[in-house]
Amino acid sequence: MISKILRKIKHKIEYFKEEKEILKSKSIDISTLETICLLSGPYRNLTTLTASMAVLHPNCQVLNHAQRRILPHNKVDFFKKYSTEKFNNFVKYAIHLSLSGSRGRLGGNILFSHAFDKEILKEKYRKRFGEEVLKKNIKCLLWKEGLHLKNHLMKNNITEIDLIRQNSKIKFILPIRNPLDCAKSNQNTGMANIFININDKSNFQEILKEILDAILEFLENKKQFPSNFFHYYQHSFNEDLLIRFCDFMTLPFDEKWKDDVLEIFNIKPSYSHNEEDIVFYKNYVNEKFTAFPDEMENLIKFV
Repeated sequence: MISKILRKIKHKIEYFKEEKEILKSKSIDISTLETICLLSGPYRNLTTLTASMAVLHPNCQVLNHAQRRILPHNKVDFFKKYSTEKFNNFVKYAIHLSLSGSRGRLGGNILFSHAFDKEILKEKYRKRFGEEVLKKNIKCLLWKEGLHLKNHLMKNNITEIDLIRQNSKIKFILPIRNPLDCAKSNQNTGMANIFININDKSNFQEILKEILDAILEFLENKKQFPSNFFHYYQHSFNEDLLIRFCDFMTLPFDEKWKDDVLEIFNIKPSYSHNEEDIVFYKNYVNEKFTAFPDEMENLIKFV
């Protein structure tokens, strides 16, 4: 009983501290911002890689996680009930949060993430930006909090399309790792449980199905608003992808950035899979993705 009361007090204190931080962020200049890009899909799905390559771009500011410091606050939660004021408040607060932070769910600057344990990543960032964490001319804000944000939208009966209809600056990006590898990684880490329909009793194929369904929903949304949805495949990571990535994010293509990204990121398969799961995967893709033959072909390439 006492521990429950203490937790409530702690949450209240944290809430009021965050309210103060929201007020502090009001002075941040967002006049150059053209796009806010939200990562979609499950965790363990190249999301950290995508955010890491984005933060190496001179005109992209990246916020890692931090949904617990954002979504409880109506002043900045434009996702639940849209207004231009809330949208602007969110952008300013997200940029403010991206200037500090820590590893894990608290979030903040992507430089604290496990990806930046790699010395080469730190070196590339410091060589170009020194110790600066605030970009000088922010054209795009990227927020990496995919599945938690998706669950928040579902809880409030809001879709990605609803948000885009309110503000065309809002865009969504979906990296596609081998779905079999993604499912295995989610199962091993317990992060599959973030899916609303998944729990500790769910088997591998149920997790895989959720991941494929998320990809399919994304493609259906993209069909309606092609300029607001962008996806890429693990097996097609190349210079052409980076050109299209910049175009989508309204970022000027930067040769130095391109060279750094291609030098650093070498994406390899992670797991081997049994024949039963591979057959399930092929059958599910062939059954569900008939409206998207090119995407079906790309998904089958993984096996």
